[in-house]
Formats: sequence, structure tokens, C-alpha cells
Amino acid sequence: MFALELDRRSREAGWGIVSNAAHPGLTKTNLQISGPSSGQQKPTMLARFYQFTWQFTPFVWQDVDEGILPALYAATSPQAEGGTFYGPSGLGEVKGKAAEASIPPSARGEPDNRRLWELSEPFTGVRYPPAD
Repeated sequence: MFALELDRRSREAGWGIVSNAAHPGLTKTNLQISGPSSGQQKPTMLARFYQFTWQFTPFVWQDVDEGILPALYAATSPQAEGGTFYGPSGLGEVKGKAAEASIPPSARGEPDNRRLWELSEPFTGVRYPPAD
């Protein structure tokens, strides 16, 4: 939502900033195993799913070297476009080559993106100049 809003604001104000976003799919890192439980004593269902499927690498999971590719593409490719979301190209966007990914419907709403940005400014103390 922030990436989309930054790109929209940059285009509107002529800042020259290109903003996009990326996700790594199911990448075999400790964040996938420890993150879903968020410090709870019992693993969440998502954490249990990750732990169970971890053993099926490379059928479900990809290594970090592969998982970083969508972010590298978004950050460095001359073909990467602002306001675009990148991720793995495979089934369910869980693994595969870097490609344009589906933006979740909850992140597509310009009014919601704008509101999240505006609420975040006082918390972060960061403000960009308004459009002329």
C-alpha cells in the first residue's frame, strides 16, 4: 500500500521517484518458521503448515538465492515499473522466476492507501512535499 501510494504521489508531484513492491514467495528462511507464531507458546496453524512443508523442499519452498530475485528485479531492472508488485511466477506465486504479481484487493484502493499514508506521517515524523 505504501509503495503504491508513494508511486502515485511521486507521479502527481513530479518527484521522479519510481516505487514498486516485491514479495519472495515461500522462501526458506527462519522468518517463515518463527514469524507466524509471533512469540506465542504454541505454534499457529500457519507455523505448523510451514514446518510440515519445509521437508518438501524444493517442491514447495525455494532457497534464499531464488526468493530474493523478485526484490532485485523490482529494484534494479529497467523494465520494472512503478506501482507494480513483483513476485515468483509459479503456481500461487510461491516460487519461480521474478514476474509481475497480483496485488491483493485490499491494497488496490487508492483512498485506503492515501489514508494509511496520512495516518503514518505523524507516527514516523516523515513528510514529503505536497504536489504543486
